[in-house]
Amino acid sequence: MLMNCHASVFQSKKGFSGVSDRWSPGSGYHNVNPSPWPFMASLGIYELIMSLIGFCHGKGSFSFFSMMVGGYMLGYSFTSWMSNIIIEATYLGCHTSIVARNIKVGFYFFILSEVFFFVGVFWAWFHCSIGNLSSGLMWPPCPLIPTYPWGVPLFNTALLSFSGCSVSWSLEAMKAGSRRESMGSLLVGIVSGFIFLFMQMHEYKISSFTMADGVFGSVFYMLTGLHGLHVGGGLVFLSVQLVRIYLYHYVGCHRVLGLKLAVLYWHFVDIIWVVVFVFVYVWPYYNWVGVELF
Repeated sequence: MLMNCHASVFQSKKGFSGVSDRWSPGSGYHNVNPSPWPFMASLGIYELIMSLIGFCHGKGSFSFFSMMVGGYMLGYSFTSWMSNIIIEATYLGCHTSIVARNIKVGFYFFILSEVFFFVGVFWAWFHCSIGNLSSGLMWPPCPLIPTYPWGVPLFNTALLSFSGCSVSWSLEAMKAGSRRESMGSLLVGIVSGFIFLFMQMHEYKISSFTMADGVFGSVFYMLTGLHGLHVGGGLVFLSVQLVRIYLYHYVGCHRVLGLKLAVLYWHFVDIIWVVVFVFVYVWPYYNWVGVELF
């Protein structure tokens, strides 16, 4: 029956755009067919950036249309790309142990690149905050009032930490063969992430400063907004894994690579937020009230 199932999937693979089962004989590597999705995703990102530029220059209608087009292109290409990868891994059996190892190594390098991306933004934050004579050696500069860290930011920190524990529980439950427990824990983690984004938007609405309030406001919103984008991406990643668990793509502790990588990415988002909480919320607040934190 299993052989018949694989045969039927291979016969119908022409219906999967971009899916490939080409192999290098005896090597265990998967030779992927040319795919339009990376190029289409790049165009979607370009459109989103152009819409942001148009919004900043007051071209509201054009930027909204460009944002819709870019969002659709990016969402469609991402969905199709992930569908191809899932089909190749789950149904066509293209992801051997060698391919899985290379995917893990590639994902580790992706996380490393994201770390250096945030390092650059934090560099801008500290460069503007430490020893800045133009701001009177005050951070935030007067008369800006920083966000109170022990309200919404602390709640978000606890919420994101709880979400990280929940998705880790989901992974361990899946390894133990408890599919229902894994789905429940992962769903709790996803809901916690959405609540985090909602609270972050609420904080933006009640904040006493905007992005236009000097370098402090610009870097603050750039840093927290960049983290929020990564939280959104992580929620999409986790949601895909929830659907895959529901569809029985994962069986026990075998072939749970997608779930492992999603949990790893979510922990990366957690760690970045802890650094943001300490140096973007707590430190400026205590510097503003005149208490030496470090």
